[in-house]
Formats: sequence, structure tokens, C-alpha cells
Amino acid sequence: MKRIYLALCALLLLLGTGSRPAAAYPYYAQMAYDNPREATGKIVCANCHLNAMPARAEVPQAVTPGQVFTIKVGIPYDLSKQQVLADGSKGGLNVGAVVVLPEGFRLATEEEMTEEQRQETAETYITPYSDEKPNILLVGPLPGEQHQEIVFPVVAPDPKEDPSVAFMKYRVYIGANRGRGQINPDGSLSNNNVFRAPATGRLTSIATIESDLSDLPPELAALVPPEYELPGTRVLSFETEGGLKHLVVPPGPELVVNIGDSVQEGDPVTNNPNVGGFGQVERDLVLQNPERVKWLVAFLAAVAITQLLLVLKKKQVELIQAAELLG
Repeated sequence: MKRIYLALCALLLLLGTGSRPAAAYPYYAQMAYDNPREATGKIVCANCHLNAMPARAEVPQAVTPGQVFTIKVGIPYDLSKQQVLADGSKGGLNVGAVVVLPEGFRLATEEEMTEEQRQETAETYITPYSDEKPNILLVGPLPGEQHQEIVFPVVAPDPKEDPSVAFMKYRVYIGANRGRGQINPDGSLSNNNVFRAPATGRLTSIATIESDLSDLPPELAALVPPEYELPGTRVLSFETEGGLKHLVVPPGPELVVNIGDSVQEGDPVTNNPNVGGFGQVERDLVLQNPERVKWLVAFLAAVAITQLLLVLKKKQVELIQAAELLG
């Protein structure tokens, strides 16, 4: 079943539609990984979205058991930029985010949220990563123009009800993505990549699919993978010492070489169309014991009262000493 899901996801990413925004699907990680955070600490979205871009997060410094609070994830990028879609056309970027909470924390229900929190999350559909990991939250894809910031409503656990939870400082891991990735779920390259020369040599010809695969000579058509059988796909032929080498370039990336140009193996033959990327941040979150807060307030009040009494006592002594001097 997992293989079928991955195949369907790859198909959706590659085919796309003409004017729809480029997709950012954190759900691909959900289908391929039991846990989206690797042992190294890296969130797996970075495995497909290779470009690094900033992510911002606002997390409360401390919360108490049962408190409903919000985590705000900022996904900044230049709204004037567009990137290539799967069919080679240009479109806006979608965004997505992953929040890895400490175990015991979970997504707040609508009934648990305040009216303000309901309004902040009204246009977002947030889901737990899985039944086994309700502390990991996913959202996306969402239109990036309207969702530069995403709000996650969260409920803090109560150690009295869950013995596995303790009053202590925890770590929250947050990943934010914008735009399509460079690696498809099946491991193949998307068209949101730089394509490079397969060998050292000279570019001798460029064959282009104008409408369908029949536009190419049979020997070149056989080289085109199914996901690249689209108008605008090009097959570049290079004359090398080892014979003729070919490179299939899907629609989207723009060629930066011309027929007759000499290239070295690994030289870029297209521009880099990617304008998106993934960012990850970490924040501390303290689960505070309200009893400790009460005792702290009582201690501070006692200190303040003691200081006040000392000041009054000092004034009293000064007055007595002044009276004795006058007497």
C-alpha cells in the first residue's frame, strides 16, 4: 500500500496542472517515514527540498498543564517570484510546515480553543503525523501568498494524568517549506533542478517534443522516461570520446548552452529554476508546575515584605537615635 501511495504522489508532483501553484507536500514525508525527524535531528523534508531558506517560529517560553497555546511558524519568501510547475509553466509557490512537539503535547480541538485561536486557524487544516505520533503536526500545501505565517494550536499535557510527562524544559523542532522539491518521492529528479552535462564533449543537436513523443526520432524517444513525455522536453546529444551521449531535460529549466558549445562533464547546461526551499529551527519550551509558580510568588512576596519591614525598622531606629541626641 505504501508503494502505491508513493507512486501516486510522484505522479501528482510530476504531472501537475497548467496554472496551479507549485506544490509543497509535507505529506510525502508522512507516507515514507515513520518519524519525520532523523536521529541526526534533521527533518526529512530536507532530503527532497535541497535549497536552504529561513524559517521563523514563535513559541511560548513556558506553559502549564492543560493550557491551550499557539506556535506561530513564519515562512518568508519573495512573493514576486514564481517557479516552474511540473509541466514547465510558471506558478506561485505553496507552503507547508512540520512541528515536532515533545511527547504528550497534541493538537488542540476546536472546542478547546478560544475564539481568537479559532480565527487564527480557520483557514488551515492541521493533522497529526500519525495515530502513533499525535505530537507531530503537519499542514500544507497552502497558498503561500495568503500563508506567510501558520498558527498551530497546541494543548500541554498534565503530568498528573500522564506519568511519562515531567515538569521540565523540552525542545520543539519546526520545519517550514515553500515550493516544489528537487527529488521526487520515488527518488527521481523533478524538473525543478539544474541539469548537467553527462560527459565532456560538444553539443551537437537539440531535439524537442513539440506536442507528443512522436516528434522525436525513435532512438531518442526511447530515452525519454514516462514522466518527461511532455511538450517542451528536450533531448541533448553530445559528441564525446566515448561516443554519442544524451541528456533528457524536462520542460521548465532554460538551456544555457547552444549547439556547437563544448562542455566538461558536470557543467550546468540549464539554469537553476528553483526559488523555494526548506528551513528548520529549534525552540525551547518549559512545562511549568503551577504549584511552583505559586510558591515562587509567595517567596517573592515574603522577600518584599521582609525588605519593607527592614526599612521601617531602620527608620524607627533612626528616629530613636535622633530623639536620644536631642534629649
